[in-house]
Amino acid sequence: MSISRDELVNIFSVVSFLAHAERGVHVAEKKVLIAVFKAAGITQEEQEKMKSNTSLEEMLKHIQSVETKHTLVELMALVAASDGVFEDEERVIIKKIMKRIGVADDHPYFDDNNLDVPTVRANVGKILNSIKTLAPKP
Repeated sequence: MSISRDELVNIFSVVSFLAHAERGVHVAEKKVLIAVFKAAGITQEEQEKMKSNTSLEEMLKHIQSVETKHTLVELMALVAASDGVFEDEERVIIKKIMKRIGVADDHPYFDDNNLDVPTVRANVGKILNSIKTLAPKP
């Protein structure tokens, strides 16, 4: 199954929003974002579209399919785990987003309101490969 480029841009917009939640993007988070953008073949035009997406609520409205929701949660976990620390701001934002899109908080990457950083890090390759196959190239 694949998702549309628009859905992908909305997912990446939300993930980018999460990365910027702590006022500054950690170097490790930036590297993850770059790797994810490359895996999906994000174009300059799509990057500009992401920058123009300023309403989190509006972005989330376009995330409808189970596959899109699953991808969003995996990428948020990947960004949050990239620096090795699950910050309170990240926890609050991820939990709110998961609730808003209807994803149960018993996701395998989350345990007792905490992110299983080692499990997420062990799945980096799998997550990046799923991005490559999930979205059609522009």
